[in-house]
Amino acid sequence: RTLPKGCVAVSHQKARLRTKGNRPPKIVFPEDRLRREFYKNHPFETHRPRILMELTGKTNQDWKQLTDGTGQVTGENVIRYQYYLMQDKGMTKEAAYAQATQEFYAFRAREDAERKTAQQEARFYGARMLEKPFSARMLRLEEREIHRSTKVFIARAQEQQIRETAPDGLQPNVRK
Repeated sequence: RTLPKGCVAVSHQKARLRTKGNRPPKIVFPEDRLRREFYKNHPFETHRPRILMELTGKTNQDWKQLTDGTGQVTGENVIRYQYYLMQDKGMTKEAAYAQATQEFYAFRAREDAERKTAQQEARFYGARMLEKPFSARMLRLEEREIHRSTKVFIARAQEQQIRETAPDGLQPNVRK
């Protein structure tokens, strides 16, 4: 239908009557960009176990070095150390990232060498490394099934041999 001249059509749909609600502003920290870049380049660091208990009770950490005194280096340590290098030492983002990751890789290499040395010493003194129980159980089940199937194959081969050697009129009563 047409409206008279000078009248305006008013739509009463709920979607048009809604107003945008007040939303809090996004909180953005300067370390967020550094964190995204680090975890993009090192995705498996998110799967490493971490100790969450604070041993020293200090909440404010001085990041003049990569380790925080707990003997554990995580991705967060690298990010905070990189931020410290950028702010206090005046390094560029790329240079700070290169230095922080270089120290991180050296720490991980030392950690791996210590772990391998500890395993070798334990084996030398007679320790046996535990197998994963799930894999040991699966191997036992697989060996049992192989043993059963070999019995079945041997029985079938024997039945086939009997059938081939028996005269035509006399077939032995064997299961098929």
